[in-house]
Amino acid sequence: MKKLKCILAMVLTATIVAVSLTSRADEKKPKPYPLNTCLICDMKFGSMGEPYVFVHKGQEIKVCDKSEKVSFDKDPDKYMKKLAEAEARLKNKL
Repeated sequence: MKKLKCILAMVLTATIVAVSLTSRADEKKPKPYPLNTCLICDMKFGSMGEPYVFVHKGQEIKVCDKSEKVSFDKDPDKYMKKLAEAEARLKNKL
């Protein structure tokens, strides 16, 4: 009987943990990428196929292909600054 109670307690605990992790993941959606151009080379998306999409510190990033992510990874602060400046220019146009 003790074994059964222990197993039930472990299953219940695992279920609660899994549900809470799933709900937390849904709450933390990345901030959408605001540009229609590649963050690395500034080419407009669409003519070269689907962009490569990844998330950096809660911000969705889009680049032309996976090889450009390598450039991003070498100096992410540079590109995050470039993105912030581009967002500011977009807001000023509105």
